[in-house]
Amino acid sequence: MMKNAIHRDDCEEIRITQVEGHPLSRHALIRVLGEGQNMLMVEVTMPAGQSSPQHVHDHESVGYVVRGRVSMTVGEVTSQLGPGDGFLHPIGVYHSLRAMDEEAVWLEIKSPPTRTWR
Repeated sequence: MMKNAIHRDDCEEIRITQVEGHPLSRHALIRVLGEGQNMLMVEVTMPAGQSSPQHVHDHESVGYVVRGRVSMTVGEVTSQLGPGDGFLHPIGVYHSLRAMDEEAVWLEIKSPPTRTWR
């Protein structure tokens, strides 16, 4: 059953060790903040120096950096992002993110809603 309101302290919290079948060197934390029929919103917390392996999705993701600095590569382009910056991971394009000098937190919305972690 879908909830219309989810308080952060009550949301589903998942420690992930891989994304799209690719292992992480350390775990990251996902909080499911909202999930509907057409989209999923998560909060991702990644420890300093941790990165996701290059991976590709069959869905679109847009995101917003809340805290920390992130190095993101989409295709052949690498960008440095900080609080207030947004991003797009297009369908079928390889990408990765790395928390730089401190823990990083970002919001990510996936459409259609797809849980790509374990």
